[in-house]
Amino acid sequence: MKGTIGQELEIEAASRWVVEGTPPVDEARVMGMLRITIAETSTEQKWTVEGRLVHPWISELKSTWIRTKTARRERKCVVDLTGVTIIDRSGEKALANLSREGAELIATGCYIRHVVHNIERNQMESSAVRRGGRHE
Repeated sequence: MKGTIGQELEIEAASRWVVEGTPPVDEARVMGMLRITIAETSTEQKWTVEGRLVHPWISELKSTWIRTKTARRERKCVVDLTGVTIIDRSGEKALANLSREGAELIATGCYIRHVVHNIERNQMESSAVRRGGRHE
């Protein structure tokens, strides 16, 4: 039985990735940190994003999205933003791109829910305009 448990833990550990960014040395102010933890199952890839979703961390989010595209295949991708404390304009744009490419954004807290709601609303409006519907 011990061998089975150890194998399960090893498999689970192998399906988790953690990506942490470090701020550029020449930044004048402390930028905080962005942490992306990716857990994979047979049906979905779940990203847990924590910290500040601001420039200069956006490039790390984008490059991680590109690097994991092959691993995602046709599975659902859920991006949990519960641990995000702030999102700037570049972070909003990056999340909008992820959402457009099929990621489901999960948010709690008034501010982050508001940002996600705006992203989803803008995408619905853009989709309606492309289909020839009314823009309200």
